[in-house]
Amino acid sequence: MKKVLAIVMALVLVLGMVACGGGGAAEPEKVGTLGVVMPNATHGFLGESIAHAKAEADAIAAETGLTVKFLTSAESSEQNNQIDQLIADGVDCIVLWPHNGDEVRSSAQAVMEAGIPLIIYDRLINDFVPTAELMGDNETIGKMTGEYFNKFFATELAAGKVNVLEFKGDNSTVPEQRSKGFASTASANINIVQQFSTDWQRAKAMEQLETWFASSSVADIEALQGIFTHDDEVVLGVLDAINNYDGPATLNIKLVSGVGGRVENLDTFAPWAEKGVMQVTYAFSPSMVRDAVKLGSEIVLDGATPTGLKLIPTVEIDNSNEQEFRTNDIFVTRYSITAE
Repeated sequence: MKKVLAIVMALVLVLGMVACGGGGAAEPEKVGTLGVVMPNATHGFLGESIAHAKAEADAIAAETGLTVKFLTSAESSEQNNQIDQLIADGVDCIVLWPHNGDEVRSSAQAVMEAGIPLIIYDRLINDFVPTAELMGDNETIGKMTGEYFNKFFATELAAGKVNVLEFKGDNSTVPEQRSKGFASTASANINIVQQFSTDWQRAKAMEQLETWFASSSVADIEALQGIFTHDDEVVLGVLDAINNYDGPATLNIKLVSGVGGRVENLDTFAPWAEKGVMQVTYAFSPSMVRDAVKLGSEIVLDGATPTGLKLIPTVEIDNSNEQEFRTNDIFVTRYSITAE
């Protein structure tokens, strides 16, 4: 009888171990979930940014087991719905690149109220404090552009006004900061004749400048000496319009500025310099979004507690150093992958 009882007890013990996973493969440890929410690829910069964000997220997930929910959207209402769903899913952190900060404020506030860490990237939300913010140094880019215009047009500014057109990206905080920076350093004799909102689109910038040429007097066209844009893709649209112009005025545009440091733009520096149009741009790489994904993953994986605003510095690039910039880490990392 004792032997039978011992056998029964042994069987019970074995079954209990199996039920608890003893002797079998261990359940994989769940390390958490990161939500990454971005606008979709409406232009080249965003397309590259999405590719870099996915590459970084995939690499971290493969190494650590982190689950990443990667979402893009066409406009703010869709982005709000995505954020609300991530809250319902109970993710451990959200990295958010807003379409427009003010339009996703309520959803962002809901994230914070749910106790979920929130990293805001690139386009900030005015009068809102998330866990942390990460962006390029837009105001400094604007300041540096203003200073460059001052130096470039020093002789003309000493004699009077220099007329400039400004081509902004949209109505988010990014162009607001760049315009503010430019205004803070540009000479009082830099006269912004008109501002345009391009939606960061090359074709739209081209159309806007062509329309301005068609609707302006010969005197006003010939008085235009500089163009201040907020993006390299926009620069290409401006250059397209200049190249296409066949009106009665003699163009006197001497300087076009941009932001990005794109290879497509750097390739135009020398040919346009031969035509008398110089260019300057400020490095602002799509690969910067990798830092936001890393920061979010560190919160989930390591319990990191970042706060405040982190600004990513820039590099000024003109005809004098565009070849050298192609060996810079910013440029090399940007073109280390191909956007989808």
